[in-house]
Amino acid sequence: MEHSLEKRYRLNLSWDYEQEEQWINKLSAEGLHLVKPGAMKSTFAKNSSVRYTYCLDYQPGLGTTGPAQEYFDLYGDAGWEYVTSYHGIWHYFRREWSPKSVQKLYTDRESLAGLYKKMQRIMAVVLLSNVTTFLVMMIGLINRWSEMIWTVAIPVTVIYAFLFTLLGYGVIKTGRKIKEHIG
Repeated sequence: MEHSLEKRYRLNLSWDYEQEEQWINKLSAEGLHLVKPGAMKSTFAKNSSVRYTYCLDYQPGLGTTGPAQEYFDLYGDAGWEYVTSYHGIWHYFRREWSPKSVQKLYTDRESLAGLYKKMQRIMAVVLLSNVTTFLVMMIGLINRWSEMIWTVAIPVTVIYAFLFTLLGYGVIKTGRKIKEHIG
């Protein structure tokens, strides 16, 4: 049995978690199995003797101990093996691949819409808290604006503009997915 580890690099965004699932499943078909996920770098173990179907679940605040064990056991009873989590928020499950069926954690539209609503709420809160932080910082810089415009104000504004755009896009994208699954 092969035990070598490989690192793969790819930007993974919360609202496109289905693409991450597809990517991990494609790698599993090639004999690479998830060991440690990341937003930009993930680690895989090489083992071509097995193939898995991977699914992700978004459960913020659950962590990986205590009540989380009941959650893992629930999926375990349904045939899913808990693999790992990313910061105790994204949880990765797998089961042996079967060509006869498409295997998903969420099988009804209502549950999937609920998943997207949770994701959208968190992104909206993060967006609003960052807008507030940015405004407070800029108000504090007003008295020193002319001397700090190029060294602080513009670089910080560019970084926050990128962050606002990314989070805003995520909120909009998850909103579209909610509508797609509800109606």
